[in-house]
Amino acid sequence: MSTKFNGVRKLRNRIFHHEPVTWSISALTNYKNEIIEGIDWLDKNLLNWIQDIFRYDEVIKKRKDLL
Repeated sequence: MSTKFNGVRKLRNRIFHHEPVTWSISALTNYKNEIIEGIDWLDKNLLNWIQDIFRYDEVIKKRKDLL
């Protein structure tokens, strides 16, 4: 479990230090999947709750031409 969350922490640090995170759509998708799996491990009910605020697919589709 700590390995999974360590990867997510590294992404979070890149974001908060204003480093680029869009080097690869597949890498971002992998992070998305890691986050979803980690949330599922913590509380299965949270997955339903985050559906309204987790906009990864929408943002990637909208900005794909920039990546």
